[in-house]
Amino acid sequence: MKTISVREMKAHWAEVEKQVGHGETFEVLNRGKPTVMIIPAKPRQVLKWDDHLATAIKSTGRSAKETVAADREGRW
Repeated sequence: MKTISVREMKAHWAEVEKQVGHGETFEVLNRGKPTVMIIPAKPRQVLKWDDHLATAIKSTGRSAKETVAADREGRW
């Protein structure tokens, strides 16, 4: 992990970003005290759901209006 001041970070942001992209971690100091850590982002995991239609809720044949009315029955 590298240490860098806020001033240096602002002045050399392109280089800091490049190094973070290659896995480097930075601790940012504000007036000599650590305030922030800049770490590489983890790649997002894409979920794969091949059988999503097989697990969907089956249609009851009612319209959305009828379904909402039935759900609200007795609460009006």
